[in-house]
Amino acid sequence: MFATVGIPRARTGRLVLVAVLCALLASCSAAGGTGSGTATTTAPASTAGQASGQYPNAIVVLGHSGATGYDSDPKAPETDARQNSWATGDNPAVDSIYLRLLALNPAVRGHNTNLAVAGTGVNELAGQADQALATKPLPELFLIQSVDNDIRCDGTDASNYAPFAATLTDVLKKITVGAPKAKILIVSSPWATVDNYGQVATRLPGPRAANSGTGPCDQFDPSGKPVPAHWRTLEGITLHYLGELKSVCAKFPTCQYDNDALYHMKITTDDITPSDGAHLTIAGLGKQAALEWRVLALEH
Repeated sequence: MFATVGIPRARTGRLVLVAVLCALLASCSAAGGTGSGTATTTAPASTAGQASGQYPNAIVVLGHSGATGYDSDPKAPETDARQNSWATGDNPAVDSIYLRLLALNPAVRGHNTNLAVAGTGVNELAGQADQALATKPLPELFLIQSVDNDIRCDGTDASNYAPFAATLTDVLKKITVGAPKAKILIVSSPWATVDNYGQVATRLPGPRAANSGTGPCDQFDPSGKPVPAHWRTLEGITLHYLGELKSVCAKFPTCQYDNDALYHMKITTDDITPSDGAHLTIAGLGKQAALEWRVLALEH
């Protein structure tokens, strides 16, 4: 489920274990959009600053391959499928945040920028934020999906929590200065708890094999047998990073954290990619889009 830094996977805590949001319809920006448009978004929720109107006119998603629809297109495996992004994609089968906004606000059409890059972590968010702040119109909703590729599971995570939080703080400062009226939603990636994911992976040969090994976070031993102690280790590390997301976001009035909603999203075998279980399928991405849409609470 978790991806190694530099690997185009979005679940860095469960898959290899060494190391927000894309909407649908109209194209994303040149830096990774679904089609040809640029995305920006207005900040709608009552807990964060309001932008130019009730609904965002432009949105952007930053982060890793969890926001790019990676490996979700059976016809193009192991590649980005931005049309399937839960944040900015335009595939009706996913019904992304972007498409849901479009149904309420025609002004957002084509302003759905996807700047997420597979294999990246918190250190790359600043560059993505710079790109977002240079788009026209200026995004009014920033979606951020990170963490996974920052999970190390090599004994050094405890020393990485503070730097991770400091880097994320700098990113949010950059966004709030450059787009002071924009709303920011940070999602609690990785999706699904360690226990939920492990139970599902047990039933799928690919994901089970991808999460097998002798490392402290490998959920299965080399023979494919579950290792409960490793599950507890991975759960503890993951929750520490999610705690950093929550505490950092709370420092900014325009930032909203999904309060671990995505992490507690219940998945089934239909929701994860069968090859290695590192990414969500179209069904899983649709489930994520619906969940985060409820978190945003833009529809009144």
